[in-house]
Amino acid sequence: MKETQSTRQFLKDPYFLLTSGLLFFTPLALSKATNELFEFPKMIFLYLFGGFLIVFFLTDRAFSKDKVKKWSLPVLFFVLANALSTAFSTHRHTSVFGYYSRFNDGLISILFFFVLYLIFKNILSKDIFEKLLKIILFTIIPVSILGLYQHFNGVERVYSTFGQPNWLAQYFCMLLPLCIFKCLKESFRIWFPIYLVGFSCFWFSYSVSGVLGFIISTTFLFIFMNREGIFEKRVVLKSLILFFFTLILISSNLGIFKEKVQDAIYDIGQRTSLLRKVYATEDGYKISDPGFIRLELWKSTLDLIFSSPKVFLIGTGPETFPYEFQSFRNLKLNYSSEWDFVFNKPHNYFLEVWSELGSLGLVSFLVLLIHIFRKIPYFLKSSIIGLLVTSFFGWPIISTSLLFWFLVSYAEVFDD
Repeated sequence: MKETQSTRQFLKDPYFLLTSGLLFFTPLALSKATNELFEFPKMIFLYLFGGFLIVFFLTDRAFSKDKVKKWSLPVLFFVLANALSTAFSTHRHTSVFGYYSRFNDGLISILFFFVLYLIFKNILSKDIFEKLLKIILFTIIPVSILGLYQHFNGVERVYSTFGQPNWLAQYFCMLLPLCIFKCLKESFRIWFPIYLVGFSCFWFSYSVSGVLGFIISTTFLFIFMNREGIFEKRVVLKSLILFFFTLILISSNLGIFKEKVQDAIYDIGQRTSLLRKVYATEDGYKISDPGFIRLELWKSTLDLIFSSPKVFLIGTGPETFPYEFQSFRNLKLNYSSEWDFVFNKPHNYFLEVWSELGSLGLVSFLVLLIHIFRKIPYFLKSSIIGLLVTSFFGWPIISTSLLFWFLVSYAEVFDD
C-alpha cells in the first residue's frame, strides 16, 4: 500500500513538470529556420511537448485502476461541430491540418486541444491548477524583456515572441487581469513589478483591440471583486497605486495612438466629403482606417454565410475562409490601403466560426462559453472576457488557445 502511494506521488510530479513546461515555453517558442517564425514553431512545440505528455498519461493509466474523468457535453458538442464541418468541407485537407503557415484551428489541432483538456482534467487538482496559474503569469517576464528590448531599439510596435503586436496584446489581455488580481489579493511586492513590466510591454504594442480588451476585462474584474465583497482598505490602496502607475505610463507614451486618431478623423472626412480636389499626378487616396476595412470585411463575410443553406448550417469547413471569401469580397475594399491583400481571416472570430462551422458551430461555441462562465472562478472570468474582446477584432492564436482549453479544464475541476 505504501509503495503504491509513493509511486502515485512520484507520478504526480512529472505531470506537474510536463504541464508547466508546456504552458511556460509554448508562448516563447520561435525559430529562424522556418518561413513562419512564430506561430508555426509554437504549433510544432505544442505537438511535440504535448504529445509526450499524452504518451506519459496513457502509459500511466494503462497500469492504473483510476477512473478516467470524461468530457462535458458542451465541449463534446463543439468538437463534433468541427468534425461535421470538416467532413463536408470544401477543402478537406486544409480543414484537417489547418491553413498553411499556422496549422492551427484545423480538426487535428482541435482534437489535440481536446485531448489535452481531458488530461488536464484528470491529472490536476485545484491546488496544482493554482500553482500552474502562477507559472503562466511568470511568462510575462521573458516576453516583456524581449518586447521592451524591441521598443528601445527602434521597433515602433513591439511583438516580442508572438510576431504580431495584436497577438502579443491578446496574450497579455488574458494574463494582466489575473496579475492585477494577484497584486490585490496576494504579495504586492512580487506581482506589482511583474504587472508593471508586463503592462509596459503590452502598451508598447499599441494595439487598439488590445487596449479595448484590457479596459473591458479589468472593468469586469473589479465588478466581480466588488460582488465578492473583498474591497477592504488595503485592496483599495493597492488599486489606486496600480491605477496611478498605469496612468503615468500611458500619458507619457502615447506613441502611434495619437496618429491613429488623426488618421481615423482624416478617413472619416474623406468618406463624407462631397467635393475633393483631384490632381492628374495624384495617386488615388486609399482609406487606411482599420475600422473601415474590418467593417467591409465583416459585411462580405456575412454575404458568404448567407450564400447557401449548407454554408449557413455547417459552414465551408475549418480554415477554408481564405479560399471561399474571395468571391464575396466587397469592392469597397479595393479603395482601402489593403486593396491588394488576400484576406485569410475575417478579423472577427465569431464570424469566422459562423462562416467556417456554420450556425451549428457558432451555437456550440456559444454554449461552450456559457458553460465556462457558469463554472470558472470569478477572478478568471476577466481573462476569458479579454480573449473574447480581442477575438472580436481578430482570432485566438496558439498560445491563447492553449490557455483557453487549460481554463476550460480548470473550470470543470473547480466546479466538482
